[in-house]
Amino acid sequence: MDLTPASEFPLRELSTLFSRAFEGYFVKVPDVPLLFDARMRSEHISLLDSRIARTGGEPVGLVLIARRGRVSRIAAMGIVPAHRNRRLGGAMLSPLLDEARARGDIRMMLEVIEQNTPAVKLYERLGFQRVRRLVGFVGKPEPEPAPLKEVEPEECARLLPEGLPWQLSPSTVAGLAGPARAFRLGPAVAVLGDLSAPTLALRAIAVEPKARGKGAGSRLLRAMAAAHPGKPLAVSVIVPEGPCERFFLRAGLLYPALSQFEMVHSIGSL
Repeated sequence: MDLTPASEFPLRELSTLFSRAFEGYFVKVPDVPLLFDARMRSEHISLLDSRIARTGGEPVGLVLIARRGRVSRIAAMGIVPAHRNRRLGGAMLSPLLDEARARGDIRMMLEVIEQNTPAVKLYERLGFQRVRRLVGFVGKPEPEPAPLKEVEPEECARLLPEGLPWQLSPSTVAGLAGPARAFRLGPAVAVLGDLSAPTLALRAIAVEPKARGKGAGSRLLRAMAAAHPGKPLAVSVIVPEGPCERFFLRAGLLYPALSQFEMVHSIGSL
């Protein structure tokens, strides 16, 4: 097996490999180059630092590496079905840990589905430690029509605290572009994914500090439900356990079947 920079592959080919590498996974990964490109940009994924695993010249897996400052993140790691269970995961990731250490990174992080026991064990074997549990939500808030004003995702990002998981961080939300769109209702701002999808994907929601705890966020959820009647609202499994859970549960959303662990490898201390 050899590892080749992902930057040497066309975007459309990378999108297809990304989908194939997660075939039969816990969540479906569509082969949509537009969405793949949007993910690259918003999550600060470096194709130069990402790797494609090849066997006999055939692409059989990939590791997408995101970078911000001196922190790296495994944004995705997958192997096509025919080459799984061959111990390729560790062989793909170990060299990237060495590369991150060599360039001076202080840590590498990732999220892994809690129910994916083999993957959790692999990462722990490589030195990653669990930091916190992440949950998601899905359901249909009670609709309540209200005028929504379209704004830029950056308006939501400015209201988010630091210390959130990578996909919820202000840097990620500020970088979201079409098909994602942001909407404001009074002091509350939310970012939604592709509005043409059968499910409304809530990428982020935040309320101005002075208005928090007064129902502004809940009113925005109900207004978005009214603007898209019949569509369920889904929050990805990237929300830290804690106070945010109560907000979504009070809105009538429920936990999905899956949860995640956020894990960190303190490579800079080795």
